[in-house]
Amino acid sequence: MVNTSFIKCKQLRVCIAQLALLIALTVLPGCRPSKDMGPVANTASVAKIREALSSGTGESSSSEAATPAGTGWATLKGRFVFDGTPPTMPPYNVNKDQATCTINGVAPLQETLLVDAESKGIANVAIYIRKVSRVHESAQPAEGKSLFDQKTCVFQTHVLPMTIGQTIELKNSDPVGHNTNISGKNSFNQTIPANESVDYTPQKEEAMPVHAVCSIHPWMSSYIVMRKNGYYAVTGPDGSFEIANVPAGEELEFQVWHESGQGPGNALVLETPEGKELKWSSKGRFKIKLGEDEVKEIQLTVPAAALGG
Repeated sequence: MVNTSFIKCKQLRVCIAQLALLIALTVLPGCRPSKDMGPVANTASVAKIREALSSGTGESSSSEAATPAGTGWATLKGRFVFDGTPPTMPPYNVNKDQATCTINGVAPLQETLLVDAESKGIANVAIYIRKVSRVHESAQPAEGKSLFDQKTCVFQTHVLPMTIGQTIELKNSDPVGHNTNISGKNSFNQTIPANESVDYTPQKEEAMPVHAVCSIHPWMSSYIVMRKNGYYAVTGPDGSFEIANVPAGEELEFQVWHESGQGPGNALVLETPEGKELKWSSKGRFKIKLGEDEVKEIQLTVPAAALGG
């Protein structure tokens, strides 16, 4: 007969020996399992890392922190004035379709640099904000079509501002065909038959105004300003502009452009006292911060050299 008391006693001695060995391996500093189990987590460090991530104060969070936005709205207005004797524009070199492209045999005058003889205001200067944190409802993308007509072999709007997603009606009011060729990200190149029109809807913002020409009548030249919002202006015949409801309380960077500008991409670069006061850059940009409900007016004198004169 098997002695069950002896078996139970033997099993108990084995269990006690195994337990003693496990305690020795855990407590004694010189004893470790032969297999390396890898680094042991530092609970204090884990807590600090978890706290930093939850509060957004980690290194990566601080480098990507957004600039605090201001509140309210403001208006920037002003005028660009030519310093010197206003230039006289020569006529376009009309060498075909004279019956359509001239008026009583006289070719239209070029529009490369239009300066009002009385006020010396410079027309067709484009000025717009490069980036904004918020947009007033009055500057949201425009709805409806914008007309871009061609008549007497001249683009009737020399510098056309528009918002992305807005449809432009490319119209040909002449009895001859025109090939409208628009450069840039939203490139377009299509012949528009006599007295017809084609719809064109740009989808990508352009950093600088894009050129529009006619391949059939190479003297035809115009520009289109394509922006995400309505924070832009093109100066009128007297050189004046106004951009209303811009974000107040935060720094805004404006881009200034003219087709005769001597900066990169025809940017208008001013090294005048007014330009230096605005910290005008070599890329035709300046920065300004406006207070809530402020209406700031700036007068900018443009030397002939800044426009290639």
